[in-house]
Amino acid sequence: MAADIMVKRALSRNKLSQIAALLLMLGSCRQSAPATTIPHVYASADLRGWQKREGKLWRQDTLFSGWYYQLGPTGDTTFLGSYYLGKAEGPHRQWYSNHQLKEIRHYKNGWQEGEQHGWYESGKPAFIYQFKGDVYEGSRKEWYPNGQPAQDGHYHEGHEHGSQRMWYADGSPKVNYVARNGRNYGFTGVKNCVNVWDSITVSH
Repeated sequence: MAADIMVKRALSRNKLSQIAALLLMLGSCRQSAPATTIPHVYASADLRGWQKREGKLWRQDTLFSGWYYQLGPTGDTTFLGSYYLGKAEGPHRQWYSNHQLKEIRHYKNGWQEGEQHGWYESGKPAFIYQFKGDVYEGSRKEWYPNGQPAQDGHYHEGHEHGSQRMWYADGSPKVNYVARNGRNYGFTGVKNCVNVWDSITVSH
């Protein structure tokens, strides 16, 4: 976490190339750097001509390849991510205004791939997801802002598979069941169709 804060504070317009390389190195601790070579092009979100169409990033009718970044009101970086031919590729990072890392997401050919992490502005974990081909594959964990676990589930090809547990913010159990072949066995309670993470209010 300290390394992420140092990266955040060091970022400036004339150091984007060095920081981008460092982000790739830090991201490699959990996942290998993308095989695709990202051009050394750095473009601000404030530039004109940006469009998103069918999940791809365009600038002035050209699919963007390079590093796309956003700056906050104070000039600090709030987002840095790489794209190739308009598709997200490699690590994408977001920060809160207090320099706390908000998310690290990994992409391959425009799809989420591997482990995705999120934090609250306080620094406490918000989620850890496992993805393959842009769908849940493996464990999925979520926490409330107070640090209490919200969900601990398992997925296969985007569907619940195996043990599923959810809790209320006070720690009391909400559901506890096993998903197998499209059926749930155990205490299902009143299970909302909305993701737990979607219902969590994040303070900015």
